[in-house]
Formats: sequence, structure tokens, C-alpha cells
Amino acid sequence: MIRARLVLFGSVLLAGCGAATPEAREPAATAAIEQEPPPLPRSEGTIARAALDEVLEGGLGRFLQRVETQPHLEEGRFVGFRVTELRTDLFTGVDLRPGDTLLSVNGMRIERPEEALHAWNSLRVASELTIELLRDGARRQLRYAIAD
Repeated sequence: MIRARLVLFGSVLLAGCGAATPEAREPAATAAIEQEPPPLPRSEGTIARAALDEVLEGGLGRFLQRVETQPHLEEGRFVGFRVTELRTDLFTGVDLRPGDTLLSVNGMRIERPEEALHAWNSLRVASELTIELLRDGARRQLRYAIAD
């Protein structure tokens, strides 16, 4: 998408300078249309801000005591954290299951402790929780609105 926009921008810039013909602009415009971003995934539901804040106040360490994970590696490379056990009803309404591999939270990587802490702290002001994961080998994205 970014490349298509750059091509389109370059064609528009050249046309403005008189260097592009209508034929030269057409393929770039077509490429931009063909590469529209996929629609956002549907929302899975809503999480109450008060409930989320209660979990966040407990801290990341306490949260991780309730969720057992292990690194998911493919060909020796880190992919994400595979959920092996959920020891709480904390996830009522959130479609997270043992076997899922967590890839990111709100678009932020969680591979390193500082990345996970940054994602955790960002939830204090987020209006949405987006979890990207692998389930049964397929990439999925779960979206939840955070409502006051």
C-alpha cells in the first residue's frame, strides 16, 4: 500500500512538472486501487474500562501468574508466546485459548520484557484492545472496544 501510494505520488508529482503522460499515470492509479488495505476485522465485543483498570493495577507480573506461556519458535526464530494454560476467569468474553500464539498487542511486539511492559502500560489510555495471534496455524486479529 505504501509503495502504491509512493508510485501514485511520484506520478502526480511528475505530471505536475509536465513530465508524465496520461498513459504513465494510469497504471499507478490502478495499482493504488488494487492494493486497498483489507477491511478491519470485526469487533469481538467490549471490555469495561473499570475491569481492565483493575487488571492493570495488579501489574504485569500478577497477570502473567494467571497465564502460562512458552516461547513459540519456528526454525529457531521467535514467533510469539504460545498460551499453554489460562488459570483464571479473567478472560471471560475474550476469545483467547490454550494453543493460541500471541504475536502483538495493539500493534506492539511483546517479545522482550520492555516491549511487553510498554504494551501493558499503553492499555491505560487505549480505546481498543487488539490482539494479533496464530490459531491453528492461521493468523487472526481479535478486537475489543474499551468502554467507560
